[in-house]
Amino acid sequence: MKYRETIFFVCLGFAKNPLDAEELTQETYLKAYKNINNIKSKETAKEWLFKIARNTCLDNTKKARLRRFLRLEEEKEPVEGKNPEAQLLWNEQLRLLKKSISNLPDKLREVFILREYGLLSYQEISRSLGIKEGTVMSRLRRARQAVMDRLRSEQ
Repeated sequence: MKYRETIFFVCLGFAKNPLDAEELTQETYLKAYKNINNIKSKETAKEWLFKIARNTCLDNTKKARLRRFLRLEEEKEPVEGKNPEAQLLWNEQLRLLKKSISNLPDKLREVFILREYGLLSYQEISRSLGIKEGTVMSRLRRARQAVMDRLRSEQ
């Protein structure tokens, strides 16, 4: 449970909803517990856990797309806060950021979420995704640039 908060933030990056992210975090730990005997060494435990979280989130994303396609559910954002004007502005900025991130190609979005939400190192991301560190760095740079460009064009 050492990485629970970080796993939650990674799941939040994929789910964009705290309740869904919590559910995905619990599902990640349940899968990890069931497959604890598959872990190779203590040194790779963190990467192994984040790989489970990533795959759980990707599976959930696929299911969510199918549900939306079939129109079985509508997403609603809860409104919180004391100042309605500030909350409206915050919600709009958050919506633009989420939209910018969700429009990234899958390879860039995964690296972005693992780094920015999960705070994983380049090496940890590299091991989790099975790619070279240089690839992680270039994808992250391209993802950040794409998000910033999109945000600038929207505002």
